[in-house]
Amino acid sequence: MEKILFKEEQKFGQWWIWLIILTAFAVSVVPVWYGLIHQVTTGQPWGDNPSSNGELALIASLTTLLFVGIFLLFKNMRLLVEIYGNGIRFRYPPLIRKWRNIARTEIERYEVGKYKPVAEYGGWGIRRKFGKHGKAYSVSGNIGLRLFLKNGKIILLGSQRAQALSYAMEKLMRRDTVPDQI
Repeated sequence: MEKILFKEEQKFGQWWIWLIILTAFAVSVVPVWYGLIHQVTTGQPWGDNPSSNGELALIASLTTLLFVGIFLLFKNMRLLVEIYGNGIRFRYPPLIRKWRNIARTEIERYEVGKYKPVAEYGGWGIRRKFGKHGKAYSVSGNIGLRLFLKNGKIILLGSQRAQALSYAMEKLMRRDTVPDQI
């Protein structure tokens, strides 16, 4: 593979995401564990329609596992984008583990600039078609690389480094040589 012109890794580091996860955990998991401990230690049923100790333990365990899974998903999820002489490649582990490649020859045109994550795509993450805007892969912010492919598809890759991204795309698209296969 040729020299990498641009490389970026973005993670979900927004404080409000972690606040939402922590709040949801506190609201749904902590009371169930409290009820289980209360019911087991005092022998008194917990709630208006009490479950058995086994059922309560199962519910507490499953909700805890669910939130641990959500926490680990957001902790490990990231967007990786690379631009090199032949094209662009990206992945979004752990959801998209293999590199997805877009050859330079597949790109009709591109734009680097602001977009409206909520209005155009319904938010951040991996977003399917929402109106006429195509598919988006983003983590945060409102800057991205919008690729208009020759097959009519539109792909947006979010970025925090617009200037470096623009420079790399200019360099990629003005190459005079026939690109190698990705």
